[in-house]
Amino acid sequence: MMIMKNYSIWEDLNNNLTCKSISQDMDVDVLIVGGGITGISVLINLMNSKLKTILIEKNKCGLATTSKSTAKITYLQEKIYMNIRNLINEDTASFYLDSQRYATNLLKNLIEKNEIDCDLKKVDSYLFTDLDSNKEKLEEEYKFLKNNKVNVEKVTSVSFDKNCKLALKVSDTYVFHPLKYINYWKNKYKDLIYENSKLTKINKVKDYYECLVNGRIIKTKYVVIASHYPYFLLPFLLPIKSHIETSYIGAKKEDKTQNISAINIDKPTKSLRYHHNYLIYLYNSFKSANIKSVKDNFEELNKIDKFQYMWSNNDIITNDYLPFIGRIKDNLFIATGYNTWGMTNGTLAGEIIKDLILEKENKYIKLFDPNREINLSKIIRFPSDLYSNIKAICKSTKNNVNNNLVINKIIKGQKVLVYKDSKGIEHIVLNKCPHMKCGIVFNEKELIWECLCHGSRFDIDGKCINGPSNLDITFK
Repeated sequence: MMIMKNYSIWEDLNNNLTCKSISQDMDVDVLIVGGGITGISVLINLMNSKLKTILIEKNKCGLATTSKSTAKITYLQEKIYMNIRNLINEDTASFYLDSQRYATNLLKNLIEKNEIDCDLKKVDSYLFTDLDSNKEKLEEEYKFLKNNKVNVEKVTSVSFDKNCKLALKVSDTYVFHPLKYINYWKNKYKDLIYENSKLTKINKVKDYYECLVNGRIIKTKYVVIASHYPYFLLPFLLPIKSHIETSYIGAKKEDKTQNISAINIDKPTKSLRYHHNYLIYLYNSFKSANIKSVKDNFEELNKIDKFQYMWSNNDIITNDYLPFIGRIKDNLFIATGYNTWGMTNGTLAGEIIKDLILEKENKYIKLFDPNREINLSKIIRFPSDLYSNIKAICKSTKNNVNNNLVINKIIKGQKVLVYKDSKGIEHIVLNKCPHMKCGIVFNEKELIWECLCHGSRFDIDGKCINGPSNLDITFK
């Protein structure tokens, strides 16, 4: 009997290397917070500087959002260029395309130059539709790519989707194994990386910061928040500039594999690629606030095929479809909001933030500036994102767990949620996310607790495995 694994295919990797934890006060030049593709990229880029740099990760490097990705290295990114063009202008869309083509080559060259064994593979990438009504949108995308000197072709049939009406194809894109990539750098810079090291507070003192990590003080001039979602609300107010989107992904063995990656422009979203003899298939993405049942969404994925692996992922979708990469204020930097395209943008963030810290020129700094000006066309999206966040908060306060496996209780005067597993063991957690006190829901497929508001995730016993929360919901 086939046993389904409730984690991503990338996590089936010998990952025994564990870096030391912060156990004493330290004095550094740069503190990087987050050990995914972004944090690692910032660390790589600062290695040739004279700045004393360390990276901290609250759990293990790469095991949060990076390990949940489909791990495509591509600039063919759904409808993002048309979205940016329609919302802002053609020049901004073209400039973003330029950044993604640059980032694709940047990551590819890093892997090849360092001879990293991470299953890098060049593939043909497709953008397609199954609907006659969306063919015109693809035609617009085709003209845009052509005008920007992309070698793209139109095809009317593809091997991976019998219902395809029209597809665009490019050939200079890649796929890889994200955790193998992270582990290469983790091993190379293990003396500068600290795992199981949780940041809980940042205080500005004169011209430097004091960061509280594992109860110890790290004094640093520069702080780079490279976690998926910053734990702080102020000064950036990310919740009104974005919303969380949740996707459902499966992986299964196939007799025949194809040297391709693909994504559609329709709803529901369909995205696919191959890894060795496995098909990796993403089906459907929702604003987290609109999720009615985690269980039902996984069952919809399972109707597509019988997958050996199933997992979900959270992405931050910004209101203008551009990431936030750069300086928030003083020497505090952020890199987030990748709109599902983290492999290219996380890699590019490393170079941009390095150039900001070293006061060097970088043509993409203004494009991704977190404090960029807001024009009227962008403001139109603010009510939607604000409503989405309010809806998630209201929904979560009802503890809408969507199944009968979890019960609400009051124990020792504390409101808790209780899940009894197949062995009859009770797992008790607090019923509010520490980040902004939203309610917690249970994901019975992955056996984790989730906050629908901003994407915090906790293991079955309440340990925080993904922020913005930097605290656990364990019941003591």
